[in-house]
Amino acid sequence: MTALQTSISEVMETMFFLPVEFGRESTLAQSGMDKKSMACRLDFTGDVSGHLILVVPETLVAEMSENFMGEPLENLTPEHLAGTVTEMLNMVCGNALRKTDAKTPFELGIPKMMDGSKIPEKQMFAIVQTVAAPMAILLTIAK
Repeated sequence: MTALQTSISEVMETMFFLPVEFGRESTLAQSGMDKKSMACRLDFTGDVSGHLILVVPETLVAEMSENFMGEPLENLTPEHLAGTVTEMLNMVCGNALRKTDAKTPFELGIPKMMDGSKIPEKQMFAIVQTVAAPMAILLTIAK
């Protein structure tokens, strides 16, 4: 989890110009995230296999996209916003896995947008607080 937190901080600050702090683990509802969120999943395999799920409120995705692409929101399409979420998750996962002492190189899948309403209400996430809004990330390791 330390490598993941370090990667989130590095990617958010370097690529999106947003500093972050890490809060307590909680459900999406407990974290105060609104219903208008975008969710993405990325699978990985290697010494350990699993997946990451990222959930980001649309308002935060808009700010991230503007910062990342250097374009005002009115010039960005829904595809641009989804691309920001998938690219952010790809960068975070790749950076975090690179920081591990793996004997076998990791392979990343393709990040895919998912229906956030299918996430169980009781699912616990690591909460990442930005100045604009919280976002949530879940690391699941296959047993």
